[in-house]
Amino acid sequence: MKGFSNQSFVEKIDKSIGIIIDELIDISPEHTKHLIEGLKEFVLRPGKRIRPVLLILSYQGYGGSNIDDAILFGSAIEIMHSFLLVHDDIVDESEIRRGEPTLHKLYEGTYKRQKLGKDLALTVGDIVAFYVIRIIGKLDVGVDVLKRLIRVFSDCYVKTGYGQLLDILYSSNIDQDVLRTNIPEEICLLKTAYYTFVYPMLFGYILSGSEKGEEKKIVSLGEKIGVAFQYRDDLYGIFGGEAKSANDISEGKYTVLVKKSAECLEPKEQAKFISILNKHDKSESDIKYVKSIIINSGSVEWLKEQITRLVKESIEELDELSIFQDSKQELENTFVEILKLPV
Repeated sequence: MKGFSNQSFVEKIDKSIGIIIDELIDISPEHTKHLIEGLKEFVLRPGKRIRPVLLILSYQGYGGSNIDDAILFGSAIEIMHSFLLVHDDIVDESEIRRGEPTLHKLYEGTYKRQKLGKDLALTVGDIVAFYVIRIIGKLDVGVDVLKRLIRVFSDCYVKTGYGQLLDILYSSNIDQDVLRTNIPEEICLLKTAYYTFVYPMLFGYILSGSEKGEEKKIVSLGEKIGVAFQYRDDLYGIFGGEAKSANDISEGKYTVLVKKSAECLEPKEQAKFISILNKHDKSESDIKYVKSIIINSGSVEWLKEQITRLVKESIEELDELSIFQDSKQELENTFVEILKLPV
């Protein structure tokens, strides 16, 4: 996705990430260095770096001039992203991440023990998350700005954690009562919108030292574009693309697409649909059935309409922000990329 890869920023972020993790390797006990080296390879696999890029665009847009600070903080949140992916891969029992083995599978391959691979990856993830706090302490900002950044940094990952809890609780665990809730919408906000759009833009805004009073505008904008981004990802999770192929169906993810599809069914068909989604080991015919229900329910077209609406509203709200035009244009380019859908 072109709008998510400002190449100049990405190269600087990757270089900074390498330096940070090399510092961690240097202070690691001798017999654990290879584990952190494995983490470095994992973190630096090619990716969009959307969160640090959004942070930098927001920072520059609000007049921030110390680009080194923005790159450092952007690197820190990209490392945090990898930390969350490591844990997420263990929860989902995923074996591939960005075309290569997940971190726990890398470690398992080294030691030929499945549990040890998971235990090591969990602990390495914890280490790197705590090390990121040290990186934030290196920022060249005043005490007030640093306090705001730490508070908002904490808010970001607490919300993300709650989103993950909801995702875990209701994957392959859907019933009639759950269908009457807004849990998929909550997961969209907590696990994606805040984490991927709202907070990276807030980080840049706060880091710039801006006093324009635009936090609420950034949150409103970020919620809309973040939900659109997750809706798009839900389509990829069903219809493949970007190394995905019906993953969400296999894992029984309770998404807005699933909720909308279930609501369109007669009680008997709805019960069957939910029952199959709740199965832990789904056959190819199960996946085909769920996919056909989603397609025939009309929920795909509905979701595409929601994505279009949310992107349009996000761009309108972006125009109201008091940021420099160059950054505004780059952000708009990023938002528009979300309209490129797999179906």
